[in-house]
Amino acid sequence: MGTVEMTLLKKGGRFLLSPRRNQAGIEFLREENGVRLKATGLWTIREAGLIERQLNRLRLPKTKGTVAVFDLASIERMDTAGAWLLHQTTQRWRAAGMAIEIAGASEKIQILLDEIAARAEETGAQPRQRTAFGQLLCDMAGVIESIGRDVVMLTAFLGALTATFFRVIFQPWRFRIVPFVHHLEYVGLRAVPIIFLICLLIGAVILQQGAVQLRNFGAEALSVNMVGILSLREVGVLLTAIMVAGRSGSAFTAEIGAMKMREEIDAMRTLGIDPMETLVLPRVLALVVILPLLTLIGDLACLTGGAIMAKFYLGLDLPTYATRLQEAVAIRHFWAGMLKAPFIALAIAIVGCLEGLKVAGSAESLGHHVTSAVVKSIFLVMVLDAVFALFFSAIGL
Repeated sequence: MGTVEMTLLKKGGRFLLSPRRNQAGIEFLREENGVRLKATGLWTIREAGLIERQLNRLRLPKTKGTVAVFDLASIERMDTAGAWLLHQTTQRWRAAGMAIEIAGASEKIQILLDEIAARAEETGAQPRQRTAFGQLLCDMAGVIESIGRDVVMLTAFLGALTATFFRVIFQPWRFRIVPFVHHLEYVGLRAVPIIFLICLLIGAVILQQGAVQLRNFGAEALSVNMVGILSLREVGVLLTAIMVAGRSGSAFTAEIGAMKMREEIDAMRTLGIDPMETLVLPRVLALVVILPLLTLIGDLACLTGGAIMAKFYLGLDLPTYATRLQEAVAIRHFWAGMLKAPFIALAIAIVGCLEGLKVAGSAESLGHHVTSAVVKSIFLVMVLDAVFALFFSAIGL
């Protein structure tokens, strides 16, 4: 389809840019207090090049007090391209000192012009340049704000979970026993091999390094004391919790997040099924129940690794190793590690489920929240372990 050019005519004391058919045109009319630019035809993207050429060809009088009125009453249709050209032209004329008014715009066209003006103002705003120190303060403020927001969300989620738990206590038939048993098996039984292997190796390394370093002081026998106390109080529960956070916490986020992406959770709410009872509570209770048992297995694996390394580095047989271990380790060291496990399990499960419920409708969002769940879970594990360590030290446990 060929382009139909506009012709400039002079008729009855007025200049006329006359369109053919329904193409865009501009009538240039002189009035008593200025000029009137009467826009006609279709101001669409198809006519954008023609409109731009004719707007650039216009020369408005710059006499003081002269007002140019852009009359849009005769426009048949205007899209974003036409509105953008009109906005850019009027802004350029105003910057040159001309008085421009828009008149006769229909409701739809006025909404489009207002939106174009608002977006142009946002795009044109230049961000203020910050110094390196100012940028550092801004980043720190953003991190603090993010932490505060996460704390509020975790607290609110814990409150909702507590309410669901007590509702299930008073209405036991609401408890989902099948998902609970499934997660006990998935989180607990299937995690035993990797947890046992990791803790076995770490226990062996602790005793080996302790023996090497203490040998300089003739106290290598004390490495048994070190591996016993460290394994029961810190290493067993920490390694187990970190492995569970990376394995099960991320799985909670991925499972619930995938359901959120497929809108299955919305469908559950539509059917009157509470996702907190069905998805969250069984996972949380399963992890709270199973993590102390996994911690016990981790403790035994650390002590077993220490026994293997004690045979090679210290020449201690198993009965002698067990006797020295019994002399060095009190029952309070065992309970100091075990008491941390349920609270750490609660933190891991809450973070994993909450991040899953925050997933939006894209795979990128799912990946982001899975990563976030692992990082936040491990961070909370370390924080809770430090808090409990200080508390137990203060009360003499």
